[in-house]
Amino acid sequence: MFQWRVWAFAAVYGLWGGSYLAIRFVVHVIPPFLAAGVRYSLSALLLLGISFLGRRDPLPGRRELLNCLATGVMMFVFGYSAIYWAETHIASWLAAMLTSTSFLWTCVAECVLLRTDRLRMATLLPLAGGVAGMALLVGYPFKSMGQTSIAASFAVLGSAITWSLTTVSLKRLKLPGSFVQTAGLQLFAAAMALLPISFALGEWQRLPEASVVLHPGPVFGMLYLVVGGSGLAMSAFHWLLARESPSLVASSSYVNPIVAMLGGIVLVHERYTGTQLCGAAAVLLSVVLVWRAKSKSTEEM
Repeated sequence: MFQWRVWAFAAVYGLWGGSYLAIRFVVHVIPPFLAAGVRYSLSALLLLGISFLGRRDPLPGRRELLNCLATGVMMFVFGYSAIYWAETHIASWLAAMLTSTSFLWTCVAECVLLRTDRLRMATLLPLAGGVAGMALLVGYPFKSMGQTSIAASFAVLGSAITWSLTTVSLKRLKLPGSFVQTAGLQLFAAAMALLPISFALGEWQRLPEASVVLHPGPVFGMLYLVVGGSGLAMSAFHWLLARESPSLVASSSYVNPIVAMLGGIVLVHERYTGTQLCGAAAVLLSVVLVWRAKSKSTEEM
């Protein structure tokens, strides 16, 4: 059992952390929204196949289905798909670091919207440090990054906020009992929305010839995202939730960006500045301190 736990944590930390670099390989060949739509389509087929054919899960009710479709559009169309476009303009490690702030936004939303926790000084100070770190990541050096890169950075921040608010709303919504089915239906809704959007934007006409699309880089990247990111890592995540404390599983919120930084900077030599690394350290420290403060608060309740 110990070995299975080690492999499960390795999948959640490594596969999700490496997804940002995989997206980079894909969107440098396939237009971003088309790439996201294809990934979500294949992932939905995989997960729904597991749910209905493998696990024999019952069909969702009308309300459950509508809730899955609506939250899927919010999380993966207005949320995560922005990362695909952003990574055509900024480094994958920077996108991962900005996305990690979703943990901070979720904490704020739990206090303000759900009122399941209170904003304490032990939480407010790290949150302020995280905001300062984001300013270093995005705002400096403003001119050298360029306006498009700045817009891409803010798009990722908007994506993180949208993801967080939708995640918090899931606590009030009725969803299928199967997490695999829920994820599959959400990804299906996102794919059905993104593919027409991609067509309307003319991305299908800008798709390179088959020999370029079928190059090992984008093919491996897409396989990694579908099988690794959506299949293995998602399954490992839910397997761990049933056996470990939620706070321990939530540690992926600050491990994933570290994996993404190592992949982007070390493997493909993505650009960075010393100031940006300081900002990244501030954001990571903020996430760790808020996580520890919330864990301590939960233990005292």
